[in-house]
Amino acid sequence: MTKRLRLYIGFITLIGVIMILFTYNWDKTESISELIFFLVLSIIAESLAIPTPDKKGVISVGFVINLTVLLIIGMPQAIWISSLGIMLRIVNKQGKLFHIFNAPLYKTLFNGANIALSTGLAGICYEALGGVPGQLQLTDIFPLVGSIVVYILVNAIIMSILMTILSGENLPKLLYTNLIWVVRDYFALAPISIIMALAYINYGMLGVLLFLGPLFLARYSFKLYIDMRNMYFDTVKALCRAVEAKDPYTQGHSQRVSELAYQLGKRMKLSRRALENLRFSGMLHDIGKIGVDENILNKPGRLTDEEYSKIKLHPTIGSKIIQEIDFLRESADIVLYHHEHYDGSGYPAGRKEEEIPVESSILCVVDVFDALTSDRPYRKAMTEEEAIEVIRRESGTLFNPRVANEFIKMMGYQTEVEKHAG
Repeated sequence: MTKRLRLYIGFITLIGVIMILFTYNWDKTESISELIFFLVLSIIAESLAIPTPDKKGVISVGFVINLTVLLIIGMPQAIWISSLGIMLRIVNKQGKLFHIFNAPLYKTLFNGANIALSTGLAGICYEALGGVPGQLQLTDIFPLVGSIVVYILVNAIIMSILMTILSGENLPKLLYTNLIWVVRDYFALAPISIIMALAYINYGMLGVLLFLGPLFLARYSFKLYIDMRNMYFDTVKALCRAVEAKDPYTQGHSQRVSELAYQLGKRMKLSRRALENLRFSGMLHDIGKIGVDENILNKPGRLTDEEYSKIKLHPTIGSKIIQEIDFLRESADIVLYHHEHYDGSGYPAGRKEEEIPVESSILCVVDVFDALTSDRPYRKAMTEEEAIEVIRRESGTLFNPRVANEFIKMMGYQTEVEKHAG
């Protein structure tokens, strides 16, 4: 670990411990059986966490138990139960079980402190806005919403800072991405917490058990969604491998183009949906080469006009293939126009300037860059600096100048205007 990472983990852990000590009420006692009951539920819920498609986070229904305990018992019990629940969880990752005895201690303490802070500050907000644990009323909507918002924000901020330290990515963008992932899900789960809290207040532990079914059904729905997303990615990867099997010189090309296009799209502030379509399009932009003779694809010398005309069919073929797959349909036009040029000299439709979708313009730039910096049957790879110079020189002719300039800056080079200004 870097010194910065050690300091951050230590800081969050320390603040989490302070939160627990600060909120603990030594005079307030609760039934031991009650605390054990909710702790067991918390451990089970946290153990059923589902990895997100990008493998960078998880979707957990543990939030439901945390919020339920907060509504019926309050602090510090909710803090203890939520933090112990995540620290004592048992997670199955690719057939291997991870638990407190084989996981790094710093990770366990950090996770516990994160949830302690999220739950504790949410509890303070709930009571500050007039909510009273154990006395849930329909008029408590503002304290309830406030506590959920605080829980989500604190958790997202803590995790986004951690990911920024680990990856070096932009903090506001990471925070936005994390919030997008959880806000809808947490507010969808909140009604289950309210129902479970009301059931406990009126019927005790048995009432809570009766409503575990909807909770696990929600978890199952999340799992189906994630499995479906993973199936999408597996389908796209399989299609990419089909292209690479036919044209071995492009091995890894589609993956690199996809990642560069995604990063450039984020830099240009495209919507989340557009970024997802761009990522798929990058992986599949050459899928149409399946319909091109491999002798042409792997020809070491210069192509004849007839051969080149056949190569130029691959965007159209690829677009038609993608249109037949429902979840990829929005990527069809991006693939179709990724060889269009800003001055109208591209193919297949001769579109120019703003007639070309910005996602296609992004693909055009990164596709050329990766092609230039890779070995081909007919030439050796250029250096990165040489490829950047080509993109700079062709900006405004082959490439959308706004896209080209952003790409050049993203790769750590100066645009021409900045260069002269310096």
